[in-house]
Amino acid sequence: MKHLKYILIVIIFPAVFINFNCDDCTDCKTHKNFSAEDLQIIYNGDANTTMSIMNYFVHDDSLVLRKTSSDIRDFDDSILGLLIDRMYATVRDPNHSGVGIAAPQIGINKRIIWVQRYDKSGFPFEVYLNAYITDLSDTIVAKNDGCLSIPGVSQASMRAIWVEVEYDKTDGTHHKEKIIHQFTAHIFQHEIDHLNGIVFLDRPVI
Repeated sequence: MKHLKYILIVIIFPAVFINFNCDDCTDCKTHKNFSAEDLQIIYNGDANTTMSIMNYFVHDDSLVLRKTSSDIRDFDDSILGLLIDRMYATVRDPNHSGVGIAAPQIGINKRIIWVQRYDKSGFPFEVYLNAYITDLSDTIVAKNDGCLSIPGVSQASMRAIWVEVEYDKTDGTHHKEKIIHQFTAHIFQHEIDHLNGIVFLDRPVI
């Protein structure tokens, strides 16, 4: 009986933990933005805790990176805020810092990206939800590329010199913007590619 009690505790505890933290829904399986599996990933640390990054060379991770991500539907969501904060902590981690990160890279197929804006004073990081490229330049150039999810690999990929993007901010407002700074446009293309299941290895120099 003692062993049976221990087994029941081990099995039940994760479900209790998720429901306890999911304060804006009664059933995590019907959460507007995230699945129960997503919530387990989000809740395994606080806002300042970095997240594990998917590795393209690991089979199970590659399956996540190859999926097309879905839109965020509920902007008034404290869980969304926690995920955004944890993604920022991850991309700013000095052990493997980058200039951008997309939610699929930490195992969640939702259209969320952080981008470092080299076209703005101070080069700030900004977060974008439901980001899509709606137009891009006819001129395509080879740009050096790398990725947190493809460690140890750096090579050129083909990128447009400017892009037009549509996205939502965390307050739910919708925006359209033309990014003419080449490196910033490159980052947007790289991160939005992740949302579409594409990695820079798919864009070899022609």
